[in-house]
Amino acid sequence: MLGVPLDYHSSPVSVFIKICGLANAADLAAVAALKPDALGFVLWPKSPRAVRPEQIAEWTRDLPPGLLKIGVFVDPDADAIRRAVEIARLDVVQWHGFPKLGKSYTTFFQALEKTLSGVSKVYPPAAAPEAIRVWTVVRLDREPAPAFVDAVVLDSYSPATPGGTGQTLDWTAARAFVAASTTKVLLAGGLRPENVAEAIRVVQPWGVDVSSGVEAQPGKKNLDAVKRFIELCRAN
Repeated sequence: MLGVPLDYHSSPVSVFIKICGLANAADLAAVAALKPDALGFVLWPKSPRAVRPEQIAEWTRDLPPGLLKIGVFVDPDADAIRRAVEIARLDVVQWHGFPKLGKSYTTFFQALEKTLSGVSKVYPPAAAPEAIRVWTVVRLDREPAPAFVDAVVLDSYSPATPGGTGQTLDWTAARAFVAASTTKVLLAGGLRPENVAEAIRVVQPWGVDVSSGVEAQPGKKNLDAVKRFIELCRAN
C-alpha cells in the first residue's frame, strides 16, 4: 500500500484499532479478548507504562493469531530495537523521535532498515511475517516520513514527553494531513470513548491509537472504557 493514497471510506473494513500502554498480563488478556487489531507496549523506561521485552514475550505467548504486537520506542539505537523485536517477537516498531535530541529521521531510518533487514529469521517458518513493519510518529509541521515507514501516527505535541499526553490535537489540521498523505495514518492524541466517533468522522484516518483515554490510572486499563471504545470504532 506504500505510495497509494488511502481513502478510509473506500474499504468496508472498519478503522484499524490499536490499544496502547498495556503494562500487565491481566489487562493484556482482557483487552485481547475484545479483539482490537493491535496491542501496544511502551519500551521507554521513563514512561509509567514501561515494560520490558521479556515481559511482552511472556504475556503474549498464547496471543490469538492476527493480533499485532507493537513496540513503542523513544529514540533508541537500531540495535536496541532489533534486540527487543527478537525477544518480544514484535510485529511492528513504532518510533517516537524526541525533539530535544534532534535526531535526523533519514540517518535513523537508514540504520534501522539495515539492522532489521534479517529480523524475520528469528521467527519459526510457519509464523514468519512478510517483513517487520515500521511506523513512526510525526508532528504536523515536520518532514514527511521516509519510504521505509509503513504508517505514521499523529499525536499531540508536548516538549516534555514524546507521546501519551492525553491531549487532543487539531483535527482539522489532522484531516488535511490525512488527505495529503500517501502513507497510512493513525490518529492518536486525547482519544477516548466520548470523542472517538467524531474524531473518525472528521479526520477519516486509517486507524486510531488510544492509551490514556481508556485507563483507570497510568498502566491500568479501564476495561469497560476499552470495550466501549472498540464498539464505537467498529460502528464507524
